[in-house]
Order: sequence, then C-alpha cells, then structure tokens
Amino acid sequence: MILCAMLFFFGISQAQTTDVAPDKTGMNLSAQEWCKNVVMGWNLGNSLESGGGETGWGNPKTTQDMIKAVKKAGFNAIRIPVRWTEQLSDQTNMIVKETWLNRVKEIVDWCLAEDMYVIINTHHEAWLDRSPFYSTQTENNRKLAALWKCIATYFRDYGERLAFAGTNETIAMVNGQENWGTPTAEWQAVQNSYNQTFIDAVRATGGKNYYRHLVVQTYACSGWSGLSGFIIPTDVVENRMSVEFHDYDPYDYAGGGTYYYWGKKYKDMGKRTPNDDETAMKNYFNRIVNTWWKKGLGVVLGEYGATCHYTNDDKQTQMENLQYYYKCMVNAAREHGFAAFAWDNNVFGNGTEKFGIFKRNSNMAVGNEYALKGICEGAGTEYIEPEQHEGGETVVAGDLFWDGDAVMDWGNGLQLTIPGSDITSYGKDIMIYLVYTLDFTDYNMIQFFYGDWSSNPSFFVNGSEINKEFIPSDIYGKMSGDLCVSCITLSEDVYNMAVQKGLVIQGHGVRLNQVVLTNPAGIKGTSVSAPTVNGKLFSISGQQISRPRHGIYIQNKKKYVVK
Repeated sequence: MILCAMLFFFGISQAQTTDVAPDKTGMNLSAQEWCKNVVMGWNLGNSLESGGGETGWGNPKTTQDMIKAVKKAGFNAIRIPVRWTEQLSDQTNMIVKETWLNRVKEIVDWCLAEDMYVIINTHHEAWLDRSPFYSTQTENNRKLAALWKCIATYFRDYGERLAFAGTNETIAMVNGQENWGTPTAEWQAVQNSYNQTFIDAVRATGGKNYYRHLVVQTYACSGWSGLSGFIIPTDVVENRMSVEFHDYDPYDYAGGGTYYYWGKKYKDMGKRTPNDDETAMKNYFNRIVNTWWKKGLGVVLGEYGATCHYTNDDKQTQMENLQYYYKCMVNAAREHGFAAFAWDNNVFGNGTEKFGIFKRNSNMAVGNEYALKGICEGAGTEYIEPEQHEGGETVVAGDLFWDGDAVMDWGNGLQLTIPGSDITSYGKDIMIYLVYTLDFTDYNMIQFFYGDWSSNPSFFVNGSEINKEFIPSDIYGKMSGDLCVSCITLSEDVYNMAVQKGLVIQGHGVRLNQVVLTNPAGIKGTSVSAPTVNGKLFSISGQQISRPRHGIYIQNKKKYVVK
C-alpha cells in the first residue's frame, strides 16, 4: 500500500516546503523544449480512463507489443489518460490502490523503454471535471491535492520524459447538461484553482517532481475559452509548465455531421466547411502562441482528430481530405512548437466518434491509413521561432503615441483619445498609424469620433476614403489572430476640427498594440535601408513589394522596418 497523507499546505499560492529535497539531476528540459521534442504524439484512448477498469469500454488490455507498434509507426510520445478514483483504497484521503499504481507504472515503463515522452493525467473523474462550482471548490481542491500527492510521490524518481497533467476536460454539468460553450466567470475561476492546487501538490513532493514538466488546462480544454479566462498558476520553478488545449475544430467536420470536406484545397467540393480552413487553423495557433508561448509556457495539444465519416459516392476523396486535415493539424502544431497527441479510441467505421488508428484487437494493424499518413506527413515540419516584439519598439516609422495590448470593445474596452495639441504638432499632413491584432468571434470594426463625442469624422485608410468606421477584415482580407497596420490620414476640414476637439478611437473585435504619429515630410527616427535579400520583400498583407516606402515589411519570415 502506498501511504499518501493528506496535504496540509492546501490554500497557499506556492509550495513552500517539500517532502524530500529537490533533485534536478537529469531534469534539464524546459517545457517548451519538451513540447518541441514531441514529433508525433498518440493517445491510449478509452483504456485506463474507462469506467469499470481498463477494459470497461471494450478495449483489450494494453500490452508491451502495442506500445512497440506505436513506436514503430513513428510516434515518439504517448498520452495515457487515467481514471484514478475508481481505484482508491481510501476515499477520504484519496489513496490509490497499489495494484492500480503498479499497472499504470507498467505501461509508463514500456513507453520509456522505447525512448518515448509520456503524459499521465486525471481523466473522467466526475466529482472533479463535472463540478467547477464554488459550492464544491474547497472539497474538490482538497481531494485533488491529496490525489496528486499520492500519484506524484509514487512516480517521484522518474526522469524528465514523464510529465503530469492535472485535469482533463472540466465541464460544468447543470440540470443534466454538459456546458461546452462559453464558461461563466465562476467555472473559469474554479478550473484555475484546480490548476494551482495541482502545481502546488506536485512541487511539494520534492525530488525530481520539483522540476518536472507539469501541464495545466483551460476550461473544457478549449483554447478559445483559455484565451480569455485562463490564469497562469504561480510556480516555484521557471519554464517547467505547459497549458493544454484540445482541437476537434470545426466539430461539424472533425466530429462528424454535415460536412465531409475541409480546407481551401477542397474549395470546389460539396459540403465543405464554410468558415474554417488552413488559414483559420494557423491564425488560431498564432493567437495561442501570442497568449501563452511568448510568456514562456509550453503548449500541449492533448487531443486532436477527425472522425472517419464519408458518403459512399465519394469515399476516396473524402478519406484523402481526412488525411489532409491530419497533415495540416500536425504541420501547424509542429511549426508552432506544440506537442500534439492524436486521439485514438480504437473505434472504426463511418460516423461519429470513429477516431481509431490502430486495431488493438488485431495485432495493431493500421485501421485508418489516411489518418496515419496525414500525421506522418505533417510531422516533417520544423519549428519556426515566433517573432518577438519588445514593448516600446515602434513597428512603423514615427513617434510612438501609445503602446500596449488592449481590447477595443466599444464602451467595455479601450477608448483612446489623441488630444488636439498632439495633432497640431504634426500639421495637416499627419499620419496616424494603427498597429493591431484582429480578435473577434462575431465581427470587427474601428471607429473615430471627435473628442467631444459629438459626431464622426470621415478619414482615409491607406488612401481610401471612409465615413465614420471601417471593418479591417474586409479591407485586408484578414482573419481573427492576424496583424494589421492601417495608415489614417485626414482631409483639411477634418484636421481643423480634430485640432479643436481631438480624436477618439474605439472599436470592437480588435486588440490595439500601437498608435504611431508622423508626418511624411519629416519622419522622426533613424533611417534604414530596405532589405534586398533575394529581392523578395512583402507587405503585411502578403503582396510582393519592389520599391518599398516607409512602413513594415516581411522577408524570409522576419519583420523589417523601413523608416
């Protein structure tokens, strides 16, 4: 029996004491390095997390030969979902039966023997992941802390290839309905508290766990929910934490349903998803990079996949499309540094929840060659270092008037005023550069008012006259997550009014990053020449430029400023 005492440190923000001294021996990988090392990840789905035990949902008992087959197919990482609380010897103190701990250990050891990276988590614990409520928060955190103390103590001496993930898909269950949509502030807050409890519990066990790669989750493991409601837990070590999200988007394709084709490559096919494609996928991942990766967190794409579904009149093309979807998903994950794990539940056929890849009942024969081929094709992608932006550095020539990262959401967000005195100093040829990121789920718009809110001026955006407001996504053909740069100029009449009243900038679905003021007759700042490597220089919108003027340009995936 593994003796796992209850945690008495619950409620503190960081683990301040450890059961044994921290041991950094062999624990050298940062979370981001760990994630980048995962070339192809696979889920041992519907096995150890099954209700009623490992074979409770119809899958065979996992064998070492199965793990060897996964490695032989090209995977170098395995996520092992585990349900623990059906296997407790002490329900109050959350002590796990030694037989169950030994069984999980056996499979972990098989994976590590194949030089694979491994994640174990808590999965389908109904008391925890269906109850993110204030009414159960204190007791759930007590139990979660005790459970992870038990698990972490048992695996404390394992090396850096083994990672722990605190929860899974925490979903509020209200009146018998699972709430997968936008979470309330309460649900977000409780999930955030689970994450902090998990971090504290594992770190407090000491040893190698003090430096272990730990994975925390957003509400429902939804990246979309996490972009606005996830709070990074405090930790006693740096750069050893990742955030996890799952991606079956768009679900009416990947989960089955009305659509059988995905992506621009299949734009001429029937029943193609209308608003989700390769660009949308990468834009989504770019937002995750900007929100989490650039803050030093690793990113784990803990589950992804597309169910096998097709119509008999075009099965071949639809299966090739499924292969393409898997390829694009892994390609985007690898490019951004995410550790991506394909969901495999050993279920085959045509319809929903048919995520099987290997036939575990048939000596691990490949049951969906299109999914496997797509994963292998995408895995060849190399990581691309994200562009870094240091605060205070202007990305267009001129004087930085405002610098930050603030959402514009009409009266609920940023409303920025440029005083008339600032406008006067640049004269009637003033240029107002807006540097911003589109951040919308419904629509996006930027609008100007005179400073007394009495009326809207007309203005010019990149030379085109606009009355009152404009929609950036329409002008630039961009999507949520994309960077935009707009140059605002004024007619003489509007300039004269703005000098008296000032200008107010507001909007919706936009994250404002910078406002730069300048005059084309006297741009302030050090002049630099335009780069000319290979003669290929592109604007932010992707158009090749042969004779660049002042502004921001892209070359060889790097940003250059021409002043």
